[in-house]
Amino acid sequence: MQESALKTIPAKDETILLSPTGSGKTIAFLLPALLGINPRIPKVQVLVVAPSRELAIQIEQVFKSMNTGYKVNSAYGGHSMKIEKQNLSQPPMVLIGTPGRIADHIDRGTFDTGSVHTIVLDEFDKSLEFGFSKEMGFILRKLDAVKKKILTSATHMDEIPAFTRIKSPVTLDYVHNAKPVALSLKKIISPERDKLNTLYDLLCYIGNDSALVFVNHREPTERISQFLHDKSIVNDPFHGGME
Repeated sequence: MQESALKTIPAKDETILLSPTGSGKTIAFLLPALLGINPRIPKVQVLVVAPSRELAIQIEQVFKSMNTGYKVNSAYGGHSMKIEKQNLSQPPMVLIGTPGRIADHIDRGTFDTGSVHTIVLDEFDKSLEFGFSKEMGFILRKLDAVKKKILTSATHMDEIPAFTRIKSPVTLDYVHNAKPVALSLKKIISPERDKLNTLYDLLCYIGNDSALVFVNHREPTERISQFLHDKSIVNDPFHGGME
């Protein structure tokens, strides 16, 4: 999929990449997008729009791990607007952000939209599902210099919304090749009401594989996380109180 994207995207102005979540789409669109960057132009040249701050941060981390030497910044709701404006005063080559925050920056004029030649609408199906059509339409209307559009999705779409101004895209479809995930449900009876030691035994049994542990409240999330840390199991807690 990545090799196909690297061959197709530089040669085409409009590309739709259909591939399951977690399949490596980020590298698939970042590599060809990088080929169009002019290092002599110190302005935002590639804009990546993602439906959530978590995905925006993830894309930024992937880009940084590529060690391109190009500056990258992310912008999203809940992040300090003051810090973002300060970052954009020395523009990155690549800007990643959520639809609402990117639209806000464009409205404020905090970066030059005339230098953006490539836009990526990542997880476009999710952005539509989350109700970001208005923001994405605004962003695209303001990017007069865009020459290349890349749209990624984990699902097929009956039609591409008119606001994207995508007319004759090349579609790279890797959704139909996706293998369904086989899930099995198992019930484990804990001899203790607190269940912490049973959870620990289970994670030890699973071994080095990754795991998600769902709990019902914020306080148990932090308590269980600390318990696992004390048992030398590396973990990160997430709940509604996160910054």
